[in-house]
Amino acid sequence: MALAKTAQPGFGARVSRPFVSLYQFLQGVKYELQRVVWPSKEETYAFTVVVVIAVVAVAIYMGSIDFIMTAVTRAIGLY
Repeated sequence: MALAKTAQPGFGARVSRPFVSLYQFLQGVKYELQRVVWPSKEETYAFTVVVVIAVVAVAIYMGSIDFIMTAVTRAIGLY
């Protein structure tokens, strides 16, 4: 039993297919962005303050660990 060949899309369909997919993707992006609940100015400010405080705290912690480890390695004579 012979299998029927499936019709290959023409050149125009192959060229336009990526653009159709891109258009559908961008429509989906637009739809999702309309559903987003954006934070208010106050919330954005509060989140920013929290992030800055957390970054400073981690920087101080890591700096102190580095300082202590450097002092220990110098005391032992490894550095």
